[in-house]
Amino acid sequence: MGETETRRPRGRPREFDEETALDQLTELFWEQGFARTSVADLVEATGVHKPSLYRTFGSKEDVFARCLHRYLDRRMATMRDLIASSGPGIEGIEAFLDALLDEVLSGAASKGCLLVASSAELRGSTPGFEDFGATYRAALRERATELVAKAGGTPAEIEVRAGIVVIWMLGLDVSVRGGAQRAEAWAAVDALKAVVATWA
Repeated sequence: MGETETRRPRGRPREFDEETALDQLTELFWEQGFARTSVADLVEATGVHKPSLYRTFGSKEDVFARCLHRYLDRRMATMRDLIASSGPGIEGIEAFLDALLDEVLSGAASKGCLLVASSAELRGSTPGFEDFGATYRAALRERATELVAKAGGTPAEIEVRAGIVVIWMLGLDVSVRGGAQRAEAWAAVDALKAVVATWA
């Protein structure tokens, strides 16, 4: 090949940023739910032509399952970080609750948890992520167990306390999704803190 001959790039160039598109698709499902979101909506939200969307992500069900997997990984990572930075003892649990509520009331999270909303809509299962509702609750219990262990206690006590925190978190997400205002959400935190204070 001569020096002046132009080399042709190998393969088809990427037409869009996949991570940005997934952010946009997640926001859309979060806002509208699965059933109310059409393929045309996916195309409009991302600006990506339907053939490219299908080629990269597959069907609408495939897109949704991928968004749920990705959302679960990110939510659990956020909770791990909050638990790790909240400090020891009862005070650490209280600091986590404060930080979690700040996170829930800010930005996209103010729409409530995508997994909780989707569980209500789809009974916690969808092609490509069967039993995602149960998977989320199990992951949430694992994080809650790490959290309540800060207060000590026997294995049986920790198990019961983790269950209380899981139910509280799920209820908080439903309340926020339903439009609960900041004062109502903080009252829920104060109520749980009163319970946590008895764990000392």
